[in-house]
This record gives sequence, C-alpha cells and structure tokens, in this order.
Amino acid sequence: MSVLEKMMNIDRRIIFIFVAAAIVIPSIVRLNLPIKPSPMVVAYYKAIESLPPGSVVLVSSDYDPGSKAELLPMSLATFRHCFSRNLKVIGMGLWPQGIDLTYEALRQAAKEYGKKEGEDFVMCGYKAGAAFVIVGLGQDLPGTLEKDVRGRDLKSLPLFRKHNIRSLRDIPLVVSMSAGNPGIDTWIVYGRDQFGFRMVGGCTGVMAPDFYPYLNTGQLEGLLGAAKGAADYETLIKRPGLACRMMDPQTVAHLVIIVFIVIGNIALLSSIIRRRRKA
Repeated sequence: MSVLEKMMNIDRRIIFIFVAAAIVIPSIVRLNLPIKPSPMVVAYYKAIESLPPGSVVLVSSDYDPGSKAELLPMSLATFRHCFSRNLKVIGMGLWPQGIDLTYEALRQAAKEYGKKEGEDFVMCGYKAGAAFVIVGLGQDLPGTLEKDVRGRDLKSLPLFRKHNIRSLRDIPLVVSMSAGNPGIDTWIVYGRDQFGFRMVGGCTGVMAPDFYPYLNTGQLEGLLGAAKGAADYETLIKRPGLACRMMDPQTVAHLVIIVFIVIGNIALLSSIIRRRRKA
C-alpha cells in the first residue's frame, strides 16, 4: 500500500490537531498576510468617503450577540471612518439585542476622535415594528425615535437642531449591519426605494449572496460580507483591528483543509487506478 493510500485511513484526530495548530499558531504569531479589498468593500468605503464633512449617517444595528464576531468589527470600523471624516452618526436598531454592543463601539470610536454625544453622535436604541418604523422615520424621524438611550428628547439635542433633521429624506446615507430579517432588504424595500437615501450594509457570510442582486441594481452601493469584508474595510481606512487579526488563522486553516482535501482525492484516485490494474 502506497503512502497516499495510507492517508485515506488517517486518524481524524490527526487532522483535528493540524487544523487546531493552523488556528492557534497564527493567532499567537502574527503573519500579516496581505489583504486585498474586494470591489463591493471598496464601494462601501467610497460611499462614506463621498459624503461632505458634517453630513449625517444613520447606522442601524440589525443583529444580535451571536453575530458579534462578524458585525461588531465592521460597526466599529464604520464609526471610525465616519468620525475621521467629521460625519455625524445616528445609531438605532431594529433588533433589541445588538444595541448595547453598537453603543459601546460608538462610544469607543467617539472617544478616539474626541467626538461628543448629542452633538456629533446619538444612540436612539431599539424601536419595535421593523417596516413600520422605517416608514415612520421617512415621515417624522425625531417623532418616531423620540428619545436617545439616555432619555433625552431628540429635538433638544444639538445634532438634530443644527442639521434640521426631520425625516429620512434629510439623511444622505443609511447603513444596516444585518444578521437577518429585518435588515438590509427591509431598509431597501421600505426605506431606500421610498425616500431616496443612499444605502450600504454589512452582513454575515452566509447572507452576503442574498444581497448581490441589490448591488447589481444599485439599490445597495456597497457591502461588507463576514469577517473578510470587515478586514478589507479596516485595511482601507488604515485602522487594522480584530477583523484583520482574524484573517491569518482563517487563511492558514483554510489552506490546511484544502491540502487534506487534495491529498485525499489523490489517494482515492491512486487506489482506484491500482485496483483496476490488478483486475
């Protein structure tokens, strides 16, 4: 029996050890493998870059802690990008579970860039109703959201007074960090197509293909998909963070798995050829 054929009967625990090593070692020893941003991430970046300083961006947290590893890094990177461009941020969410995570990231980015709550950013929290909330925002944004997470009336805050924000028509760009429904598609159908604002989004890896048609039609200008999309974006804004650190172990682990798949297929073909020759 050849070495390749013996590989077909390899103990699966050995494979697990190789995969574990491929994850642990790059997590400890940084490889700094090159990251090439995809076109849809570049489009996301350009959408924010194109906004003039002082513009208001609405970011909706439409995810829960189960999607934190993928969506929180993109949220933090988005806030950093906005504040570096002197943009104002209104945070809210159609899911209740992601508000605290996003608020923490928003405050972290604001602290890094010296931004003030109520003047440069505001977190309005969760609003129940999904599509009804979006329609309400299109008609009366401060009236629908009413208060921020600190209980302050939105109309009394400098951000709303100075920029005269009345509805979604006064918001040039909306960002949805989406792990399901309601999420990006809800914002497009009930908001973007009705009130004319520009739209970008971030999503989990399994959901990204669902939104490609919106990219093709221009209803969605840019998309961050999974941790790879977040890493691409961190690279573009020149602020490598958690997503970039995840890329080394993910890449090496994928390479190890591919190697075992290739070896297994070669071993199988070798075995088939040997049996046919004996026959």
